[in-house]
Parts: sequence; C-alpha cells; structure tokens
Amino acid sequence: MIPHAAAVATGLALIGALLASSHVSATEHPADVCLEVAPDALPTEDWDAVAAAVSVAISERPALFPFPHIDRQPTRLDIDSGHLREERSYSGCLEPGAEWTARFGRDFLEAGADYLLAQAPTTPGIDSDVTIEWYPDEARMRTTLVFAGPLDIPNGTCWIDDALAANDETGTVAASGEQGVRTSPFAEGACSRFFDHLPDGGAGEQAVTLLPASVTLADGGVVRFVAQDVNVTEGSVTVSGRVEQSPG
Repeated sequence: MIPHAAAVATGLALIGALLASSHVSATEHPADVCLEVAPDALPTEDWDAVAAAVSVAISERPALFPFPHIDRQPTRLDIDSGHLREERSYSGCLEPGAEWTARFGRDFLEAGADYLLAQAPTTPGIDSDVTIEWYPDEARMRTTLVFAGPLDIPNGTCWIDDALAANDETGTVAASGEQGVRTSPFAEGACSRFFDHLPDGGAGEQAVTLLPASVTLADGGVVRFVAQDVNVTEGSVTVSGRVEQSPG
C-alpha cells in the first residue's frame, strides 16, 4: 500500500493521539509489531512521515488494532494492538546487516485471527474455531477454520496457506495464499464465507502487507522499504531489507 499525500496528512493529525513516548514496565512480552530503521537510514523529517503513514495504516485495520498504541523512538516504532493486555517490553528488532526490519508477533496475529472469526457471519448452531499453524523451516503459515454443527453435521475444515518469500524484482514479500477445503456434503458454503471474510488473506499475508511499503513525502519524494529477506520463527514473522529514497 502506498499512502497518498492526503493519507500522510491525516496520519500527522492522528499522530498526537496514537504516538506516545513513555516506556512500559519490562516483561517477557515484546510489542505486537515493531518497525525499526538503521540510525543513518532516514533523516528525522522523513521518519516523521513514516510514523504518520504507519498510523494511517493501522487505523485502517481495526480488526487487528482495536485499541492501537504506538511507542515512538528516534528510529523505531513499537505498536500494541490492544488485543493483548499484558504489559510490554519494548526492544529493538533491527536484523544485523539490514537497514530496516519489521517484526510481527505470533500472539498478536493469533489474537487478530480470533477477533476476525468473532466478527465473521456464522450459521446458528455451528461451532467454529480458527488456528494458525507455523512452519518455520518452510517460511509458511496456515490459517485454518474448523467448524461443526449439531451431531457433527455439517462439518469441515478450510485453510489458507501462506508461503512467504521476498521477490527480488519487486522488493516486496509475496504470500502464496493457497486455499484448501475438506468438508462434509453441502458444507462448502461455510468455507466460502471464511475466505470472503479474509480479503487481506491469511495471517501470513496480513502480516507482510500490514505496513506501508513506501511513503510519499511532503516534497514529493518517496521512501521505499525494499524487502530482501523474510523469516518465520516459532514466535514471529520478520521482514528486513534496505531503504531507498527518491527525491521529489
């Protein structure tokens, strides 16, 4: 997503409400989302525009960020969604050798999936559950819906596989988004509603497309976050790369 100048201006208006400078007490729980750039990667005024664009991006995803809070540092944004009530321990996420890194926490993505399911249209009497399976060795995540009615009729499983990979030509991260269905007769409609309710894809795709890939500055210049590496671990998804700047 590339914010327009109006979006950046809106972000600047929102920044006072969403950005905070105070730290919270240290615990084992990191921020839900972290975006960090190398100290010499961006001038301060360009970082202001990036922070504003991030504010706009998360305000447009209320299912993932029902009560957003951003802790802003000179070269880092730590973002809490409001889903998880534990106090946070804000710490750096910049990968060695990278000019920028974005990290998305597992607990945050799973809480967002639960919230999306709670908001989804459902059939009375049908019990549903959504889970996210993590496959670090394959850089893959599977978002799965399991549902069943009375006496297990109807029933079924639907899933979206997101194998994540950085595209060297576009500088973005692609998610395979492969869908699968295994249901009892006449239950395919439940899976169709599940897929329709996830227009931004499964958990993996929602993570890597969450933050703006580029930001338009007030002078017409553009800051672009080029993705060179994506990594799935047991606890998070991280995307790293280089920063490119085009003059206005």
